[in-house]
Amino acid sequence: MSTVDEVYEYGQDTFNIPERGEIRIEGCPSSIMDQLRRASFTQESPGVFTKSQEALDSDQEYEVVTVTVDGDDNEILHVEATDIVGVVSLTPSSKVQVDPKIDWEHIFDMLLAVYDQNRSIEYHGIPLQDFLSDDIHLDDVFVVLAINYLDGLERIQRNGYIRDLVIRRVNSLDGRGDIDVEQTLLNHARGTIEPHWIRNETEYNNAANSLLHYAGKTLLRLFRQKSSENDHPAYDRIFSEVHREVERLESMGVDSGLDRMDEYREISLHDLPKQRRYYQKAFDVSKAVMSSSLGQQLRDGPRELVVDYVLNMESLFEQYSQVVIERELNYIKSYDHLGDLDDVTPVRSPSVKPFEGEGQIYHEPDHALQEGDETIAVLDSKYYAEGHDPVKESPSRSRLFSYAYLLHTERLAFLCPLLEPRRRRVAQTGAELQIVSPAGEFALDSYDEVIHDYLHGVLVENSPELEAFRAVAESDNHLCLDGVDESDLARATDMSGPFAFKDARDFSLQVIKAAADEYSWEVRNRYDLEQDGGWTREQIETRCERRYEHTTTCVPVFRRDGGQEWIDLYFIENGTGEVEMEGPLKLL
Repeated sequence: MSTVDEVYEYGQDTFNIPERGEIRIEGCPSSIMDQLRRASFTQESPGVFTKSQEALDSDQEYEVVTVTVDGDDNEILHVEATDIVGVVSLTPSSKVQVDPKIDWEHIFDMLLAVYDQNRSIEYHGIPLQDFLSDDIHLDDVFVVLAINYLDGLERIQRNGYIRDLVIRRVNSLDGRGDIDVEQTLLNHARGTIEPHWIRNETEYNNAANSLLHYAGKTLLRLFRQKSSENDHPAYDRIFSEVHREVERLESMGVDSGLDRMDEYREISLHDLPKQRRYYQKAFDVSKAVMSSSLGQQLRDGPRELVVDYVLNMESLFEQYSQVVIERELNYIKSYDHLGDLDDVTPVRSPSVKPFEGEGQIYHEPDHALQEGDETIAVLDSKYYAEGHDPVKESPSRSRLFSYAYLLHTERLAFLCPLLEPRRRRVAQTGAELQIVSPAGEFALDSYDEVIHDYLHGVLVENSPELEAFRAVAESDNHLCLDGVDESDLARATDMSGPFAFKDARDFSLQVIKAAADEYSWEVRNRYDLEQDGGWTREQIETRCERRYEHTTTCVPVFRRDGGQEWIDLYFIENGTGEVEMEGPLKLL
């Protein structure tokens, strides 16, 4: 056995275990193996029990916890966790909580991002933040899922539930619909006096609606389990609305159950008619609820159903990484004033089939950056513990290399939340393999930033002007040229445009006027500067005169840093596309 993180005495309601950790529980009763079975554990071998989570989009199962029964009288349990976090029933009267490597608050914000929500939204006039505890925890996830579930159902109600028309036939004296004359005459010939009726009935109990019903029932159970811990009136309101929607589905004849689980796994949004794509939000949330719910057990004492609820951190981190890639690429495109990135797209899990006619053989990297049919970079999300370098793990490294080979790209990256960032060069090909991770402690803002830096670094190789455009776009920075605004950056390489400096003296005056008159907090105008800004103007002119003014343009940027005000000059060489920054030049 590996190092034990904590030792507990049997009898507690909750046993905490760190992600990929191990705990030992002592003093267990002789009936412990029977209790594990009652809590839906599967016995894999003598004394070894597991609980697994089935993937929705494949036949794969993910192991959540493994329990090994030890001791002469089965009085000791060794509980080992994977990277699937959450609450899992250990026995009918106790549970194991698997705590993540990163803060619950970050996980919560990942979920908000994946489900396209944020903390500033309101639910029926009530800010989402009001529903949440001060110390963000797994319980808050239920609230977010429920709010998204209700929002998704509201869209469906506006557009209509999927229904099937079913033809019903019945012999009756008091029927409804149309009479089948031929069958009625046959009935009379056989001695049956009832006419034969045909009627069309609307049937709503299809797999899509049943999935929504299943998710609603699961959310209700989660709310009931936590109701004693939350007395916020808004919490009760959401519970009531979920309950109402479940009853609405039941009034339409929709039901659900574990016996339909295969239907839920197989159905996807693409199976629905195109005009029914408004199901997407409710569908996605229902799938998320279903994938995280490991089943139900009956508690001892009060006969109530208990739902295990877990989050697959590897899957969530991959989904969040895709959201960040898409968001940061959109931000980079927002300052691409030359339109170089119009055809660049982020692709999730692109399918690469190496053999013609054998579609069952394929490779799927987690993420790719593509320009048209060309792959610019391949990225794999790896939710690894600190110090676990995927580059040193042969299968992970080999997969990434195979993706690069098949997609003809030389930019490879592992996206990791907890590792030290590192850059490596492949000796044989010159390709670059990078560990993309925040330096220091993990935080979502810093992770978003390093993703932006990586994407920018990849794209700037073919679009070097992005270096100057990014400087202008950054917070507290300004395009520093009098009478020119950011929309004019579309002419950044135009030799007859505003960024040409054939008259260096006039150009420096435009820069100083914008800096002093518009952006500076230290002076009111350029006449408050030393020598009316003459020293800074000379520095600008000197740097302009070093360059050939007929093929070079200059994008001046005003910025604040460390309480000081500076001017940076970005020179764009039109012949080679190179960008060189000169500065910083101090305004005062």
